[in-house]
Amino acid sequence: MPGPMRIRFGTMTRKKMKKYYFAGIGGSGMSALAQVLRGKGHAVSGSDRSFDRGLNRRLFTKLQKQGIRLFPQTGEKISGDTDFLIISTAIEKSSPELKKAKMLGIPVRHRAELLAALFNRSAGIGIAGTSGKSTVCGMVAAVMDRAGMDPAVINGGIIKQYVSLTALGNAKGGSSAHMVSEVDESDGTIVNFTPDIGVITNISRDHKELRELKMLFSQFGEKTKKCLIVNGDCKNTSKIKGVKRMTFGLRRENDFYPENIRYSSWGVAFDCRGESFQLKVPGEHNLQNALAAVAVGFVLGIDMKTIKKGLASFKGIKRRLELLGEKNGIQVVDDFAHNPDKVRASLSALKHQDNRMVVIFQPHGYGPTRFLREAMARAFSDSLREKDVLMCLPIYDAGGTADRNISSKDLLSKVKGPKCICPDSRAAAVLHVQKSVRPGDVCVVMGARDDTLRVFAGSILRAIK
Repeated sequence: MPGPMRIRFGTMTRKKMKKYYFAGIGGSGMSALAQVLRGKGHAVSGSDRSFDRGLNRRLFTKLQKQGIRLFPQTGEKISGDTDFLIISTAIEKSSPELKKAKMLGIPVRHRAELLAALFNRSAGIGIAGTSGKSTVCGMVAAVMDRAGMDPAVINGGIIKQYVSLTALGNAKGGSSAHMVSEVDESDGTIVNFTPDIGVITNISRDHKELRELKMLFSQFGEKTKKCLIVNGDCKNTSKIKGVKRMTFGLRRENDFYPENIRYSSWGVAFDCRGESFQLKVPGEHNLQNALAAVAVGFVLGIDMKTIKKGLASFKGIKRRLELLGEKNGIQVVDDFAHNPDKVRASLSALKHQDNRMVVIFQPHGYGPTRFLREAMARAFSDSLREKDVLMCLPIYDAGGTADRNISSKDLLSKVKGPKCICPDSRAAAVLHVQKSVRPGDVCVVMGARDDTLRVFAGSILRAIK
């Protein structure tokens, strides 16, 4: 890759305005950056496979309403006056847009490189970790908004309180010097960030082997300038050092820990440092996420009462244990869980209701399914009971040159305990749910990368008689 990109802030002039083209603009991280740059006055355009297929129309319509132009993914709209082509790890070397940019000598920047350039010029708060990043990012943003700090926010998930007729909800411009951002370890680019405050929620095997992940997160800790906040209950994060370090977790040995915990079906209440907190999101994992946000607020000098009000105002992240609705006593939940830790956390939270669970899981790619098959099977086996049902949809195919020599049946063959079903289509899955669910059941649609899963979950809700 070429040298680091330099981003200048301030009043936008025609001379300073740049033309950015995003290949794969529909991705969560890509769309967030595109919106922030467009908000700063830059010309932004892009393409996406899903746009070509007519999928996720609401997402692309909102981008267009912000003045972002969208084109077919053929490379024809990349011209000599394009200043930067922005790509993600999902963009393959065979991409016609990448080939066109290289032919024209247009600088190619990775999404994380662009984000780091924006982030490192701010008073950055970087949220890292295997699981919980999006939720902690949204919680911290809610706390800082309540304190009047108005940070810029770039998130991998959609923060419900930021959604509008034109805004997707995964980004906010902000008027202060602060930026809160989720930072990603999956492609190794986490080491490009130098936050004022860094958070590491947890570390477990996902995308990469554990040894490599520990090295990446350790470098992130070393580059954190003012305070590193880590999960003291996680054996992998608890060993990471920083110039100044604080811990959060359920154990009393941590700097921030909860007391008097009260779980409910769709929320958690707890006490911490003399204040009583009430969350609108369920589960022990969200209690941990909230403790991380409390720690960030404390380091920023925000008083506990304001932190409490900020967390109470947090409405959640879309597709994170999101209750879509209830019909005839049957709840339908949409959830982003796609790795072993996320699956365990989500199912643990739902088991507080003690209802039968009907889980419809879509593996999020051939490579991840192959890499995590054994661990995913253990997560489902440990978390589901004999009375529960696990359906595994065909593996999500994002296109490209992936090795497709694995199937959902290969994953289910390793699961022990619940009744396992492998429908050959979504229509078959909906039909099975329609015929078999009964009052009191909780139907959970799980999976990542594919935004149409939310539409699918809605179709299940409508199909219930």
